[in-house]
Amino acid sequence: MRRAALLTVFVVSAAIVPGAQQTAPAPQGPALTFRSAANFVEVDAIVTDADGNPVRGLAAGDFDVREDGRPQSLSVCSFVNLPVTRPDPPLFRAKTVPPDVASNEKPFDGRVLMIVLDGYHVAPDRAQIVKRAAERFITGYMGENDLAAVVHVGDPEAGQEFTSSKPLLVESIERFAGKALASITMNLNQDAQSKDLAGVAAGGVVIDYGPPVDPETDVREYMARESLSTVRQLATNMGDLGGRRKALLFFSEGLGLDTMKIDDASGHASTSQTTVQAASDSSSVRTGEARMIAAAGKANVSIYTIDPRGVTTGHEDALELPSIAQAPDPGFHDYRNPTVQTDAQDESRRAQDSLRMYADQTGGLAIVNQNDLDDAFRRIIRDNSEYYVLGYATPDPAHDTRYHRLTVAVNRPGLRVRTWSGYASPEADRAGTPAGRGRDDVAALLRSPAPVSGLGMRVNASVIAGLARRSTVHLTVEFRGADVALKSSGGLFTNDIDVEYAALDTRGEPQASGHDVAHLQLRPDTNATFAETGVRYVTEFDLTPGRYQVRVAAREHLAGRTGSVFCDLDVPDAAAAPLALSDLLLTSSGAPHTPTPDSTSSIGTVLPAPTTTVRDFTAADTLTVAAAVQDHDARAAHDVSLTATVTSDAGAPVFRQETRQSSAAIAAARGGYYWVVPVPLAGLAAGRYVLTVEARSTLDAGAPLRRELEFRVR
Repeated sequence: MRRAALLTVFVVSAAIVPGAQQTAPAPQGPALTFRSAANFVEVDAIVTDADGNPVRGLAAGDFDVREDGRPQSLSVCSFVNLPVTRPDPPLFRAKTVPPDVASNEKPFDGRVLMIVLDGYHVAPDRAQIVKRAAERFITGYMGENDLAAVVHVGDPEAGQEFTSSKPLLVESIERFAGKALASITMNLNQDAQSKDLAGVAAGGVVIDYGPPVDPETDVREYMARESLSTVRQLATNMGDLGGRRKALLFFSEGLGLDTMKIDDASGHASTSQTTVQAASDSSSVRTGEARMIAAAGKANVSIYTIDPRGVTTGHEDALELPSIAQAPDPGFHDYRNPTVQTDAQDESRRAQDSLRMYADQTGGLAIVNQNDLDDAFRRIIRDNSEYYVLGYATPDPAHDTRYHRLTVAVNRPGLRVRTWSGYASPEADRAGTPAGRGRDDVAALLRSPAPVSGLGMRVNASVIAGLARRSTVHLTVEFRGADVALKSSGGLFTNDIDVEYAALDTRGEPQASGHDVAHLQLRPDTNATFAETGVRYVTEFDLTPGRYQVRVAAREHLAGRTGSVFCDLDVPDAAAAPLALSDLLLTSSGAPHTPTPDSTSSIGTVLPAPTTTVRDFTAADTLTVAAAVQDHDARAAHDVSLTATVTSDAGAPVFRQETRQSSAAIAAARGGYYWVVPVPLAGLAAGRYVLTVEARSTLDAGAPLRRELEFRVR
């Protein structure tokens, strides 16, 4: 669905307030922004002591930065210290309540983490090791203020877009499967054995079947190129996330290909080994490695390579050839390699060396040949929490497209510096700025890999009742009034806000989208409170069952502020279960104070006021919660019990309401039966509360369906 509508907020009042609300443009993201544009370069550097601890308090004069061997004069030297926010669940429960509202109002202060599971280079029987390790990193080391994404090489639909939701990240990791081929050594020796056993042809003539070959060479090199290309593209995309050091965790057993061998004129790889490798296109893999490392440097992405095998000798996957009953005919050319164990070790070493190279050249860490992943994970978080940002003006022409090698050192003894090895100067676009930079349109924000601060927004996307195989998503967006500039025009205060949204499936394809323009025309007294109330945008769209990420982006016209918010959405198949319960929709007695354009929301006739994303109320407020119930159980006539409760932070019940509805009454409600419950907050002490709605059929004795959200009373 795609529509372009003109929405007008026209709030009538008689009060007069002199002057329009005007505020300076808010920043479009974190203050620190990587760029190699206009002859200016920013690079981050990790400085540690002999024990690996971060070193603070260094100044520009302590650094020696060289570009292509030439010393540079630093104009920026800043130490970044990002907090690690830990879960803060209500006191009466072990886990947090997943937030039902996403926001960009608080500037992003966490780490950007890309988790890449290299299915093409993890053996099937070691997939569980990868899953347990990646999940341990997410649950034990990722902060609540971090953003992470999961990408599966070889299975793109199994991934998860950037999110702060640990359950969604773990769910994606659980879909991982290793697809690595048998080792080169194993394949070559299997082929050698097969040719040995072929024996002598009829008539006593010996047949020379030629040297053994790896029959999977083409597939092996395709997989290598795909893995490298995937990481390169991810690094390029992460380059749009300015202002943060970005970490890419690459779970892989590495490339066992000999990318340094030189093909002879016949196309066969030259070798002095008894085992002969088939013709290969190793040069394309070398090129892929170089491009990946260059892309990571350009985007300021550090690669942390993690070999799930831990400490290994390389013998584990070697094939032991069975003994042959009789010796081959004297005329037979025996191509078997007697040093199979050595070959296996060499292949394992090449694979680990590839992982070391990717990490060393991008300022990351190679976690290979070690079993203590917890210490490695702590180092990854520390690396991306405490580091220096260094900036200088390079004497080279801007956008010369050359690769520039960087070295960073400190003049204090005993300190170690880690950073990326260089950067590729970007090409200039037609406007004279670096390619891909300076874009300020709303559509570009939807394509960004992560949300952007600036124009403050709160978003709630709730799955409500639907018909047939589609469910309706109710979308509520509220803009922070202090971020929306207004001008006086004909006694009104006006501005326009472009709003665009898209629901992306697991392939990144939009399955629903829309574009609206909200015309703000506020009377003077409404303008006086607009900084507190802001403005609300409400719409609905339909989706089929599946996993989605709903992205909302907006731009207000006067000051040009932009912002975006992403939220994850799971649309269940409501018709597949006997009983279905929708997400919760919430409004309050204070919600009408926020200007809201007319919308086509079907929920508008159910709640007494438009839905709100506010989750912080006063004791004078009355909340109203709505949930839709669908009953498809045809076994027998029955009732459905519905319960709404409010529980304090300490676990004390402070509100409860119950009802029962017959299955016939629920079935008669087209599109679902809505249960609407007023929840007065009068008398509640300040603090945190959890609102829960449960539904259970009298035919089932199991756990009820449950939906919950957290709110505060101030």
